Amino acid sequence: MRERRNSDVSLWGLALAALLATGAVAAQSAGAPQIGQESRDSVWVPTPERVIRRMLQMADTTREDLVVDLGSGDGRIPVYAAKHFGARAVGVELEENLIRLSLEAARAQGVADRARFVRQDLFDYDLASATVIALYISPAVMTRLKPRLLALKPGTRVVSHFFTLEEWEPDETIRVEDRTAHLWVVPADVRGVWTVRTGEDVLRVTIEQVRQRIELRGERAGHEVPMIGARLRGTEIAFTSFDADGDVRHYQGQVAGARMSGASGSQGVAPVRWSATRD
Repeated sequence: MRERRNSDVSLWGLALAALLATGAVAAQSAGAPQIGQESRDSVWVPTPERVIRRMLQMADTTREDLVVDLGSGDGRIPVYAAKHFGARAVGVELEENLIRLSLEAARAQGVADRARFVRQDLFDYDLASATVIALYISPAVMTRLKPRLLALKPGTRVVSHFFTLEEWEPDETIRVEDRTAHLWVVPADVRGVWTVRTGEDVLRVTIEQVRQRIELRGERAGHEVPMIGARLRGTEIAFTSFDADGDVRHYQGQVAGARMSGASGSQGVAPVRWSATRD
């Protein structure tokens, strides 16, 4: 993958210095790509295969997914996603020699029908159809991408090698070969006041939200009802409360726009379907 440079990132500066010291950086040309090659404001540094595998596993990648790798370098992530996960994949890369290398790799691995490559600036690529987005780009570029990522369809998974999205905390972080990878799941918008119906029981729930972090307040017949353990992961929501009989009830469900639905229950309490609508 390629990484856009940021002078404030000391780690990246050290990595580039190491490449220069070993003679890995070659003059930019349309010929054979060189690890560490510079082009415009970018430097190409690949992601190790084991890190790629864990990133795609963390994103629960399947053959139903479209994986889009922004700044795809030599194409190793799209090729790996297609070959080992059966996914459709697109690599978005600006440099012609890296596109050529990617196409050769896809043909050599027998996935040219499932992994394709687009020569385009990553900021211009339409992400609407992507279900998994892979990144290895610097903080400055991550910051510019963040509004676009947050605006994607809820449930879209974003995985990044090393770099984060600032105050948007990852849903999951792992370490592989002394490297860090992060996962974000684009959260559904659940802010507002909801009427939750569980059988004959009616519960009013107010949800406050900052990205995937949510806080719930409950009310039944004018009385406050404790709400604990609230969690939002993409379109999946879960929380715990008390039903009208005073029994603990765990709620799990799916968000679909202004509606939610799912099942609730707990030990010794019969499971009941629940649904909710937003005012």
